[in-house]
Amino acid sequence: MTESDPKAAASALLVGGVALLPTDTVYGLVAHPEQPLAARRIFQLKRRPDALRLQVLAGSLVHLERIGAQLPPAAEALLSNDTIKGGITFIFALDPALRPEWLADRDEVGVRFPADVFIQSIISETGPLYATSANAHGKPPGETVADILADLDGAPDYVADGGRLVGVNSTVVNFNADPPRIERLGAVDDLTAYGLGHA
Repeated sequence: MTESDPKAAASALLVGGVALLPTDTVYGLVAHPEQPLAARRIFQLKRRPDALRLQVLAGSLVHLERIGAQLPPAAEALLSNDTIKGGITFIFALDPALRPEWLADRDEVGVRFPADVFIQSIISETGPLYATSANAHGKPPGETVADILADLDGAPDYVADGGRLVGVNSTVVNFNADPPRIERLGAVDDLTAYGLGHA
């Protein structure tokens, strides 16, 4: 279905569906991490290699605690800046004693904190979600829902059309490195004020 009802999107995700959603940067494919078959379907839709990881969408610092992510002081200033944090993927170390079963094979995780109100509303219903850009593997992100659906290997269970999104991928900052470093420049192109440089 194509609509923009956060409760309907959350319901689809909670029962194992995959959703196509507009994000702060590009369209994304989203699944509930406690629904392993849904995560598997994201890989199939994108024709994505199994070895690649899905990032996590979180709504708050409480969600970081829930997944066992270790929040270093260097990340706190970025997380307090609502203007830019939605365009950043934060890589955090995971505490093996606290991480959930669905992250049991990882020692770090990439986390996004969407600024988009629609996605925030969904996450408030579902908790943290798996996500990745909505494009066939190796291709640039599609700008419209029609372009994306034509390129995927199958169809998501829920589709929210946010119009044309001419965005760029998120900036990736690795806080599991010492010192923290930018691994990919994207939506946020200048973090020098936070003492961050390239890898």
